[in-house]
Amino acid sequence: MMKQHMPEVALHFAVPFALTAPVLGLRRAMVVSSLALIPDLDVFFHVHRSASHSLVLLMAVSLVVVGLVKKLKPKLFGAACVACLALLCHPVMDMFSTYTPVLYPLIAESVHVNVQGKIIFGASIEPSLTAQVNTMPTEFAGFQRLDAPVFTNEGFIVSLLLVAMPLVVVSLRSLRPLSKPRRLNKDQEI
Repeated sequence: MMKQHMPEVALHFAVPFALTAPVLGLRRAMVVSSLALIPDLDVFFHVHRSASHSLVLLMAVSLVVVGLVKKLKPKLFGAACVACLALLCHPVMDMFSTYTPVLYPLIAESVHVNVQGKIIFGASIEPSLTAQVNTMPTEFAGFQRLDAPVFTNEGFIVSLLLVAMPLVVVSLRSLRPLSKPRRLNKDQEI
C-alpha cells in the first residue's frame, strides 16, 4: 500500500480560529475550529481524503444543517453558517497541498492546485507567479500507515501566530476599563 501524507492538523484548526475568534469569541471559535477537523475523521476508517473531503457533499450536508438550525434555533443561524464555512475551508486547504476529491461525486477526479510565487533579485527585479491545476483519478484506497503531522517547522509558527493573535486581541479587550474615565472640569484641574 502507498504511504499517505496529509497537511497539518494544526493549520486546519488555526485558520478558522484566527478568522472567527475576534467576532465570535474564544469559546465559539474553538467549537467552530474543531468542526473544521471533521473531514479528517475518515482516517479512523483507514482511508484519507475520502468523500468527507468533497465540497459537493459537505455543502449538501451544510445546507441541510443550516436550514434546520434556522428553523429550530434561529439565534444560532449566523454561528451555523460560520461553522459550515469553517468546515468547507478544510478541503480547500487540502486541495492546495495535495490531490483532494473536492468535486466528488460530480467528477471522479481529485484536484491539486499548485501556486508558486517568487522574486529574483539581480541586475533587475523579476517577479513571477505560476498557477497550475492538476487532476488525477480519485481512488479511495485504504492505507496501512498514515503520515499525519500535527505541525511542521513552517506550520508550527504559522499556527502559533494564528491562534495567539486572537487570544491577545480578546485578552486586551478584557483589560479595558468598564467605564470611560471621568473628565475633570476646569474647577477640578490640578
